[in-house]
Amino acid sequence: MNQKRSALIQARKVKGFTQEKLAFSAGITRAYLANIERGEHDPSLKVAQKLACILDRDTDELFFEDDVRKTNIRYLGDSSTG
Repeated sequence: MNQKRSALIQARKVKGFTQEKLAFSAGITRAYLANIERGEHDPSLKVAQKLACILDRDTDELFFEDDVRKTNIRYLGDSSTG
């Protein structure tokens, strides 16, 4: 399982949500949430933001892998590019 999906599952479990309860809170179906967790679908920005808000996490933390975040941080911190 890739890291971004395991972060979502872990955050859901830490907060004590079942798939059904989290899906209901986010206004999506349990099947859609399960597909997101399995990596079969990427959530829309709106759904990603809702899930992150409900779970008290950043969308980056839940939906972007560490290597992508590190690359962005490195790029943003490189003052020679601009």
